[in-house]
Amino acid sequence: MTLALAALAVGCGGATKRDVKAAKRSLYDTDFAVVYSAALEVTRDLYPQLDDLPGTGMIKTAWHQVQYANTQDDLANQRTIAQGQGLAPAVSGTGMPTRLAYKRYFIRFDVAVTGGRPWRLKIVGHAAEWDPGNAQPTELHGPTRPHWLEGRTDALTAAIYRRIKQYAVPMKEVPADDKPEDALPKTDPKLFKGVPPAAAERLAKLKDSIVLRDYTALRAQLADDVVWSLGGAPGADTAMVMWQADPEALDALVRTMESCAAAADGKRVSCPAGEPVTGAWQLVLELRGKDWKVASFLKGE
Repeated sequence: MTLALAALAVGCGGATKRDVKAAKRSLYDTDFAVVYSAALEVTRDLYPQLDDLPGTGMIKTAWHQVQYANTQDDLANQRTIAQGQGLAPAVSGTGMPTRLAYKRYFIRFDVAVTGGRPWRLKIVGHAAEWDPGNAQPTELHGPTRPHWLEGRTDALTAAIYRRIKQYAVPMKEVPADDKPEDALPKTDPKLFKGVPPAAAERLAKLKDSIVLRDYTALRAQLADDVVWSLGGAPGADTAMVMWQADPEALDALVRTMESCAAAADGKRVSCPAGEPVTGAWQLVLELRGKDWKVASFLKGE
């Protein structure tokens, strides 16, 4: 078990139903820095790999692997997993079906300090699964969302609450449980001037998927022959692997969107506009059929 998961096991053990209920009904009447710092410290203790964005009040963890374990907080026991997915009984001597022996599950969180004083803490958990042969994990939505995700989300929520409960005040109106889509940033396509409306919508969705590190959504926006390196073979799956290994490249991609322009034929958009510059990143979208796709994202040499 990784250090993050070991820490989580301790945190989950102390997450009582009373703490979870209180946390979901509380605001925090103190300075933003106090709430944000507490959320950052607790989240980092449990999930060490993360991006913190204090300017927006957001904390985004990387994907952390969830280990198989016979606890309700992790996964259900192996028999339940196999039955739930319609798999054959466990292979003799392995303790789990052959497919599950190689399947991997991952979890990450979006943590946000929102509103004004008193501040509200919003935590949305995400789960993904990976099968051998896939370039990256596939995020699980709707009925495919695993049962253990809610328990882990509650555990993180309660852990932050316990750190700063001296500042907690009751909400006047308790909101309904947050859905993952409630925490998604929604970039306004109108921010992208000088490009066709459909291209602006693609840029907005592209930015949102990168900010959220939603790799499934990002992959769908790439052309299959996307050029990601001047020396590497084109390909969307390879590009995803390389960008996931180097998150700074994705952050650079978002920055390129600050200035975009369309070509004269209206079928190509460059961000930033103009010819490539040595040492600078440039994003290029192309109209493929009826859909805009990322055709290249390169650093000039």
